[in-house]
Amino acid sequence: MRENMIYDSNQYQLRDYIVERIAEVIANNRNSVPGGVVFFGDSLTQYLNLGKFFPEYKNAYNSGVVGISSHMLLHFVDEGVIKYAPKTVFLMVGTNDLGNTVMASPRDIALNVKEIVEIIHYNLPECQINLVSCIPCVEKIHGYRAKGDGLRSNEILQMVLSEYQRVIPYDYVKFINVFPELLDTDGNAVERYYRDGLHINDEGYRLLVDKVKQQL
Repeated sequence: MRENMIYDSNQYQLRDYIVERIAEVIANNRNSVPGGVVFFGDSLTQYLNLGKFFPEYKNAYNSGVVGISSHMLLHFVDEGVIKYAPKTVFLMVGTNDLGNTVMASPRDIALNVKEIVEIIHYNLPECQINLVSCIPCVEKIHGYRAKGDGLRSNEILQMVLSEYQRVIPYDYVKFINVFPELLDTDGNAVERYYRDGLHINDEGYRLLVDKVKQQL
């Protein structure tokens, strides 16, 4: 994260809560059952209640990490996914890359994710990889114009999926687009689905999960 940086402000910085969460994910993989389902990503994944929204998955594991970027997930894929030996992975990442941390382009994000899915596939060739799109933000709260920093806007968030589809041409990856589900008829994010303009509430997760299940 970028807040309270004293030096090297152009590099992603780990914070205590990120390290603590990473330790939890590592501890969980030691007791996991092979052949399960792993959800891998940032805060939108970590805050997803798997027992509530995916009760049909007996062995489901949440490897989401609040505040993490696609580049950092690339370095955490062994502990966060591979060591769980899942049969299915859901990956949702990219929103943090457009904030005030690393400010990567949609292409940069897609190239990081390409490496992630390649690592998963080459280590777990039978694993189905589901790549979920970013979700929109409430721009008047979390867009770059409102925040005065970062690159985040709904136009750029939507471009991330297009870059995924362009640079990740593998038949073992399924693309799932949930972006439109959280928009009104004017193309703006519906505020009642959000807790803070960036993270969604239970109503938002219900829409997102329903769309994921429809596209599987």
